[in-house]
Amino acid sequence: MIEHPEAERVDPIAGDVRAVRRDGHERCGAGKIKAALERRGVTASRRRIGNVMRERGMRARTRADGPDRTGRGPTRPGSRTSSAASSTAASRAPAWPVT
Repeated sequence: MIEHPEAERVDPIAGDVRAVRRDGHERCGAGKIKAALERRGVTASRRRIGNVMRERGMRARTRADGPDRTGRGPTRPGSRTSSAASSTAASRAPAWPVT
C-alpha cells in the first residue's frame, strides 16, 4: 500500500531548530527559537517550530524542571499560603466581645 506523500516528509527547519536549541543549552522554547532563527534569516511560525519540537520530543525547561530555589519546604497547615488557612480563618475570631 502506498503511504501518504507527506507522511515521511522531513521539515527543512528541523536541523536549525535543533542547532538553536543546542546553542541555548536546551533551555529555549518555541518563542526564543523563533527569534534566533529570524536573526539567522530563517522565517518560521511559532506553531511550526512547536510542532517540530513536539515531533522530536523536545520541550522547553520550565521552573518546575529545576530545583526548588526558594529554600522553603512544603507549606505548613495554618500558614497564610496554605489551602487550610481559609477554613481556619473563622476560628481566629477575636476573643474579646464585639458589641
